[in-house]
Amino acid sequence: MQALHEALAADRFALFAQPILPLGSDHTEPRFEILLRMVSENSELLPPEKFLSAAERYQLLPAIDRWVIKNSLAALSAHAATLRGRAMTFSMNISGASIAADDFLDFLQGSIADCGLPPEILCFELTETSAVSNLAKADRLMQRMRGFGCTFALDDFGTGLSSLVYLKSLPVSVLKIDGAFVRDAGKNQRTESMVRAIAQLARTMGMETVAEYVETDELRTRMAALGVDYGQGFAIGRPVPIDQVLGDLALYEAMAQQESASG
Repeated sequence: MQALHEALAADRFALFAQPILPLGSDHTEPRFEILLRMVSENSELLPPEKFLSAAERYQLLPAIDRWVIKNSLAALSAHAATLRGRAMTFSMNISGASIAADDFLDFLQGSIADCGLPPEILCFELTETSAVSNLAKADRLMQRMRGFGCTFALDDFGTGLSSLVYLKSLPVSVLKIDGAFVRDAGKNQRTESMVRAIAQLARTMGMETVAEYVETDELRTRMAALGVDYGQGFAIGRPVPIDQVLGDLALYEAMAQQESASG
């Protein structure tokens, strides 16, 4: 816990971004998920699995979420002129603890109002579990921010017990299909049928789908064949420092165009 407090106090975190690229010809723009790394005292970059469970245990997730939002918006704002008019989005994760906090919505709304960015480039990811366990507050948050122009993605979709029940009431634009389904799809006919059904359902409801953990070219091809719109994973692109991504936007646009054409 002390290490986390010290990291927050000293800004010892780093932002990375991972590309999310189209799998078919219906989409041509790149997207990105902003990811967090903690910088240890000896300058080692620690992935979220090394510190987020401790952050949750010691109720530090809201502070970390705010750090990510504040610093992500600052990094993006430095490139506001370049980003304006570009059809791409950057997504940030919001924890269930932040959704439940009474003052978080005002913080988020104020941060976006002050940053000078077009709100339509901002997407916020909520896990299915966190959204369902805070349903009223999640719905209020999403409705308010959608009014601003932001969009929302439901992360780890398919792992909850009541996915379809809540899907009709939450104003979600993107379903991120849980990596467990994606990894199993190449080996299990039932799993493939589920992924195809999710993709069809999403399309019918005016939503888009992202396959998480696309770690091989075979899985990328399979997800495209099953009708999934976008892929995210090492076969699509690895996380890199966010400033590097923002300096290479034209490259990622070319990659997205190429993926779209090959799909």
